[in-house]
Amino acid sequence: MKATLTKTAAVGCALASLFTADIANARPTRATSGAKYVFFFLGDGMASVQMQAAEAYKASQMAGGEDNPINLQASVLNMNMLPITGMSTTYSDTRLITDSAAAGTAFACGVKTGAGIIGLNTDKNMAYKSIAELAHEQGKSVGIISSVSLPHATPASYYAKVNSRNNYTEIGYQAALSGFEFFGGGQFRYLTSSDNAGGITVSDAFANNDYTFVNSIADLENISGKVVCSVATSYDSNAMPYHMDTPEGNFNLAEITEAAINRLQNDPDGFFISVEGGKIDWAGHANDAKANITDTIAFDDAVGEALEFYYAHPNETLIVVTGDHETGGMSIGYKGTKYETAFETLDGQNISYDLFNRQVIKAYKNSHTWVDAASSNIDAEMIDAISNNFGLVWTDLTEYQQEQLEAAYDREFGGVKADSRASGYDLDGYTDVDYTIYGGYSAIAVTCTHLLNQESGLFWASTSHTAVPVPVMAVGFDAYRFGGFYDNTDIAKFLGQAMRTAPLPVVDQDYTGGNLPY
Repeated sequence: MKATLTKTAAVGCALASLFTADIANARPTRATSGAKYVFFFLGDGMASVQMQAAEAYKASQMAGGEDNPINLQASVLNMNMLPITGMSTTYSDTRLITDSAAAGTAFACGVKTGAGIIGLNTDKNMAYKSIAELAHEQGKSVGIISSVSLPHATPASYYAKVNSRNNYTEIGYQAALSGFEFFGGGQFRYLTSSDNAGGITVSDAFANNDYTFVNSIADLENISGKVVCSVATSYDSNAMPYHMDTPEGNFNLAEITEAAINRLQNDPDGFFISVEGGKIDWAGHANDAKANITDTIAFDDAVGEALEFYYAHPNETLIVVTGDHETGGMSIGYKGTKYETAFETLDGQNISYDLFNRQVIKAYKNSHTWVDAASSNIDAEMIDAISNNFGLVWTDLTEYQQEQLEAAYDREFGGVKADSRASGYDLDGYTDVDYTIYGGYSAIAVTCTHLLNQESGLFWASTSHTAVPVPVMAVGFDAYRFGGFYDNTDIAKFLGQAMRTAPLPVVDQDYTGGNLPY
């Protein structure tokens, strides 16, 4: 069944790609050296519904009663104003629902691969050059930016070739050897780790290759050469905090994008800058609509920085924006509200699920013993915490909503094991109930976001990725190539055509497999 499905999808995409290629070939090719300045924006976990939700929330913020009703036309995202629009499939080589490693390899290298693999084919015996590496060979400066940790799957797809996306130490070594001029956003993981015979740490590898680490944009002014600019404060797996949780002193995604532009624009050969809004995906996994929406808007603000540059260099600049897959099965429309939405309800939430876990749930755990789920009820302290952080006032909730919170409280604090990956406290293991109902996250936090989202008219079908196609938006030099319906591997190929590189995919003849001899 899996093989048949993949083959059928591949045939369909081949036809779509052929049709798109015919349209592109019918257009005259400009006799130039290609796009000089190239931006590729990737909203991880972002499809059309996340974009529409962000616009609807922006509209609710701009509205002010009967005299100023909600106006979606006034809240259009920067990316939705780009004149060329297309749609791409997202499936991997081995399954219909992709992961970010296989998707990243597709739009960075132009090839399908299996889940969890970066820069290699499914059999892991052939490596490919990414569009960023090809840009670097043209003499362009390269900037890699992400709101998640920098060796995560999407940013790593531009510079790494590894059997597993979880090989963070090896990915870090390859980043240090990439020669790329700018890394920014989240932090590199396991900088003090060493998995080679020489005992050289990842941090040593960066230093030996003339990289300077800084934690603020202001520090860049006095630094020349290659640089890694990471946030000073990181709450979650070395990633940037959610935009709504950004502490004073941290830069946001738009600011680090602007810093990369300012730093790289003087290269006479131009630049290639990739920007990932990675925590859109993480918020989707946790079903946190407010964090998802605010990070989508923060991502769109970064697109705005590229547009400002485009307006100054319209004949030399290409901007492409897309997602790698949708996450969470988000829908605008909850059966309990029928046709009504109330995005302003989300204003009751003032911190993300992640910060709620780390600040509220962890503190509560430290000061309370396990409750007897059979006889204890949710207490006033937790009721106040839910009201203060999510705007859910206990006395305003229906009996059914109170029962859901009570069940989550019993699950969270009644001695039942929960998944520690996202909860911020030391528990291990999880049951099918924990995963299917709460997605492996804190039962209290997920229930709060579910109730709040439903009141707003939003609903989640999953805590995993889905297989829906994603939109592609483009403007500038050769942007016409990105119109139509095509496979995600075509994105890298279209970028290569616009930049006049060798036709992708390009086999990396220098790859020998295994760990680098560093």
